[in-house]
Amino acid sequence: MSTKERAIAAIDSLPDDSDMADILREIAFITGTDEARQEIARGEGMDATEAKAKLREWISE
Repeated sequence: MSTKERAIAAIDSLPDDSDMADILREIAFITGTDEARQEIARGEGMDATEAKAKLREWISE
């Protein structure tokens, strides 16, 4: 499925009364999950323990 087809399918899956913000959130979610999958495939992901440590680090800055 092409990117355009995936975007159209995502939009079609939303309720008819969805506004542009709803559509943008849906597309951003799909984009984010795609990017996360690509990062994991490249070995750039981290487990939950590492993520919690990073979060604590960022919060304390």
